[in-house]
Amino acid sequence: MGQKDLAQKLLEDYPDVFADIFNVLLFQGEQIICADELEKTANESQYKADTSDLHEERRDLLKLWIKGKNKALLGIENQMDVDDHMPIRIIGYDGVSYRSQLLKGWKGNHCPVITLVLYYGDKSWDQPSALAEELPELENLHGSDYQFHVFHIPDLTDEQIQMFQSDFRIVAEFFAAQKRGQKYRGSRKKIQHVDEMLKFMKVFTDDERFMKVTFEDEQKEDINMCMILDQIEEEGRQKGKSEGIQLLSDLITILMKQGKMEELQRAAQDRTYCEQLLKEYQLL
Repeated sequence: MGQKDLAQKLLEDYPDVFADIFNVLLFQGEQIICADELEKTANESQYKADTSDLHEERRDLLKLWIKGKNKALLGIENQMDVDDHMPIRIIGYDGVSYRSQLLKGWKGNHCPVITLVLYYGDKSWDQPSALAEELPELENLHGSDYQFHVFHIPDLTDEQIQMFQSDFRIVAEFFAAQKRGQKYRGSRKKIQHVDEMLKFMKVFTDDERFMKVTFEDEQKEDINMCMILDQIEEEGRQKGKSEGIQLLSDLITILMKQGKMEELQRAAQDRTYCEQLLKEYQLL
């Protein structure tokens, strides 16, 4: 399992985040699904390939939603790249979930299976989101179509993003800023799952500083992305200042050893000349 895939699942698996994703993307922000109505369920199955070897097939996330007498199996699949065979993959995942309801361990009535595909890639999803789109001949044969829901997270509108009440709003803001070519500046929204959010940002920015962030005890109850980014930027400034001091120290040492006091005095007064010397002595 890749680090990006793992970081996505760790955050989305929290019931409040999982419910929030469905409420916004499927129900336009209406609070239909509550976190305490979700139950964990098996998200893997076995199948035999042509070689007769047994293989394990695991979908990203699957939860059982129970609301009164009604229930449904809700799945999430994460995609970083466009998959032109996604309809068949989703049918496979959903088919396993339907088949599981025929087993002895299943309690109560059968229920629908709903899967959301969360696509995080740079370019728009331009591949089939229904079986008939992948297999056009299906219509001529009067076969049944099968559609699934795919959402391009970087293309969500500001209005949609603000509907999120969980930490997923931060995820959506981050990817939207990237897509628009903007610097992600964070927000003051309180982060509920700090460790998972930091791991997510570390993986998707490839910046280890997210894992070095520390807070005082009195700050831990109200941590937000603005606080985190401020700390990271301050660390960057301090590191740059320290490196700059070291470069100047090295240059001074070289010039003094060579007895070039005139050049040293000029470098202290002329920034352009100082940079020229740093390059000349291969310090930059």
